Amino acid sequence: MKLNTLIASTALLFGLACSSAQAHHSAVQYDFSKQSAVTGVVKEFSAKNPHLLITLEVTNDKGPHLVQFEGHSLNNMYRDGYRKGMVNIGDKVTVNTAPLKSGVEGGYVVSVVTAKNEFFGMRSTSAQDAAKAQAAAEGKK
Repeated sequence: MKLNTLIASTALLFGLACSSAQAHHSAVQYDFSKQSAVTGVVKEFSAKNPHLLITLEVTNDKGPHLVQFEGHSLNNMYRDGYRKGMVNIGDKVTVNTAPLKSGVEGGYVVSVVTAKNEFFGMRSTSAQDAAKAQAAAEGKK
């Protein structure tokens, strides 16, 4: 009887471990060897676990449309400089992103330059330079 209980308990623990591993998804769909800066108006913003989610209204050759981005977990964003209230609905922000490999608009948030010119995200020079260059270009229009 004790052996059956041990086997059942082990199977249950193994099943729980596998289900939580299945719940997490990878970032394999993003091309981290490329980065692009996208500027738009924040329509949706969620800074909570498991991931940052941001939807921007972007205007380009396709006209105005919504583009969605995914980013780090809240604790990683906090370590990378994010603080509550930095991004609000209606703000104009520049998102430096690793694009989707599929070519669909959107991507993985590498960094953000806020409406108040605050920065959060990975601290690579290329990320900051790309976001600042895009923000400067937007300011000249």
